Amino acid sequence: MSVQAERYALRPWPRRALARIGAATIAGTSRLLLFVSFATTVAIAAFRREAWRVPVWVEFKRVLHGVAVRSLPTAIVTGGLMAFALVTQAIYWLAQTGTQGLVGPVIVIVLIRELVPILVGLIVFGRSGTATLIELGEAHPRGWMRLFEIQGLDPLALLVLPRAVAFALGSFCLGTILLASTLLGSYLLAYGLELIAYSFWDFADLVQRSMKVQDFIVPPIKCIVIGYLVALTCCSTGLARRDDSDELQRLVPRGFVRSALAILLVNTMFDLVV
Repeated sequence: MSVQAERYALRPWPRRALARIGAATIAGTSRLLLFVSFATTVAIAAFRREAWRVPVWVEFKRVLHGVAVRSLPTAIVTGGLMAFALVTQAIYWLAQTGTQGLVGPVIVIVLIRELVPILVGLIVFGRSGTATLIELGEAHPRGWMRLFEIQGLDPLALLVLPRAVAFALGSFCLGTILLASTLLGSYLLAYGLELIAYSFWDFADLVQRSMKVQDFIVPPIKCIVIGYLVALTCCSTGLARRDDSDELQRLVPRGFVRSALAILLVNTMFDLVV
């Protein structure tokens, strides 16, 4: 045992506990600051015209197609399930209590402000984030990063930038589709169950009148930020795998936990600020 280890063992247990807490706090803060600098660097690079060369555009279009187009069936099915499980139940119980006038505010608060951005983030991770984790998890073990360095290519521009922007724009598109399919499905179910008797346009007008100005701005921005952070989380988690000693199967649960924390953190921060 070294002298430093002996000194640490001789410390009283409160000091050892505080030392562990301090070490964990410093390590977590360092990783957080590193991730913030990483996200800021990618955001600045996204607005630089010279960063969008032909290979970057090709990769951006490929990833955007996977996020926004291939995930459409998932978003539509999720909207139908949401319509049945949440919105229709809210309309049913509000009709039973004679408070149909609260249908609009309930949909705006529960669905538009909270659930849609969270579900979009989970859909994006499940459909495209896992593929990014597995794909970039092979970058170091298979020698891609070394090949980029030899050729003088920037891995940030080729691997991270197109995915981050594609995830952000794709999340906005999926959020719009998810919201539209949920509202349409909820109206059709409620009308079919004779819970409401007015037309779909009156239903849409009821929801729109319950929305404030920030409800047209904040939820779309929230979807974009969530998609952006999910992409960066998956990219950083995948690229952190250095060799085959870190099993590839561990990346998906690790990336899911980090992406879920990022989604909930963004949602909480927007709710506190706005």
